[in-house]
Amino acid sequence: MKNVRLKDIAERLDLTKVSVSKALRDHSDISDETKRRVKKMAEEMGYRPNLVARSLTSNKTQIVGVIVPKIAHSFFSSVIEGIYQAALKSDYEVILGVSMEDDKLERKHIESMLDMRVEGLLISVSEKTKSVDQFDLVKRMDANLVFFDRGFSGSSYTYLKVNDREGAKRGVRHMIERGYEKIGHLSGFMSIEIGKDRRLGYQDALEEAGRKVNQAGIVEAGFSEEDGYRGFAQLMEQYGKPDAVFCVTYPVGLGVLQYMKDHEIDPSEIAILSFGSSEFNQYLANPFTCIDQSTFELGYRAFEQLVSEIESDEEVVPQLISLEADILDN
Repeated sequence: MKNVRLKDIAERLDLTKVSVSKALRDHSDISDETKRRVKKMAEEMGYRPNLVARSLTSNKTQIVGVIVPKIAHSFFSSVIEGIYQAALKSDYEVILGVSMEDDKLERKHIESMLDMRVEGLLISVSEKTKSVDQFDLVKRMDANLVFFDRGFSGSSYTYLKVNDREGAKRGVRHMIERGYEKIGHLSGFMSIEIGKDRRLGYQDALEEAGRKVNQAGIVEAGFSEEDGYRGFAQLMEQYGKPDAVFCVTYPVGLGVLQYMKDHEIDPSEIAILSFGSSEFNQYLANPFTCIDQSTFELGYRAFEQLVSEIESDEEVVPQLISLEADILDN
């Protein structure tokens, strides 16, 4: 397919290239009749603006890069929907990258997106990303960065997240109030802030209820279904059968459910509390009790925050922005 240029439209209409460019941008120097003719011809010829060329002259691309650890995960799909809705409202384009929980692939996405001249990045870090130094290139390239869900507090970048510690505490307290005595915990990796904070919230709830924290009841599992399966097997071995288990993510809870099915354990005998929910939860025979993260709102607000930093004339002051979680009882 031939790439139609401004020059081609100008020749067809016997106008200058500058006049065509101004007409397509609704410049006040150009008459309404000329604008109409230019836009009609551009449509007939299949003209599409060259965003890269435009960015070289305006230093603006209106493009934002988004990097998530996984895409086949109801949490991130809902967050991305919120991001896209906010982008449509703000007239920005979005480029999506998936790190597959790999810090090297995450770095490659960052480099590629910066090469595409994105104006900012929204990133939820991979489970292998141990240091905020991974993102030094963003600062050197004078681009903006906002973390969401997984990130680094106290860094030079804004970070939007649910109040993980408080949300976990409220969820576990709810299970205690429902009468569960032996509550285990499949935590995320301690190198990832959400894993650490949710584990602390679990411990806070037990201590506030006057219960001793039994370290045998805690397994550092991870965030995926496979991690939940393996982690629950370890929990059963070192802790015995719990009354309830607090899972760091909804997929971890699904892994626990699969383990119970494979080992002929009645799911009604062990209650599952998960940080995060899914629209499919209602279809389970024994639905989880969920700590709801308002995922759409998280994505929407993260995008709005990034755009406000991109368009600000002032020096950006990094913030830690916490959203509240709700308990969805099964």
